[in-house]
Amino acid sequence: FPLRSHIILLTIIEKMFSKSLAVLALVASASAFSPAAKPSFTTKLFEVDPNPKPTDGGQAQEMGWSMGGEAHTRNPTPVESDDPRKTIPEGESFEEYMKRRAAE
Repeated sequence: FPLRSHIILLTIIEKMFSKSLAVLALVASASAFSPAAKPSFTTKLFEVDPNPKPTDGGQAQEMGWSMGGEAHTRNPTPVESDDPRKTIPEGESFEEYMKRRAAE
């Protein structure tokens, strides 16, 4: 009987070990899909604005801004160039736009 009880005990321990190993593997694989912890501290000395606004007219022109404080995105000056990628055609006026829109 002692040998048989040892075999039974070993099989029970083996089953428990394999189950605990399976649970451990499941927990480890689940943690791979959890979001990374965000640190509560920062190492930045100061915040840098990626799109700074100019403080005066000279700085605005240097940065490529118009005097009104807006970037040059509206009504660009027409430019003729041999390279078609650098050519800026003259846009239609507001009156032409309204006439074209009314005709549609």
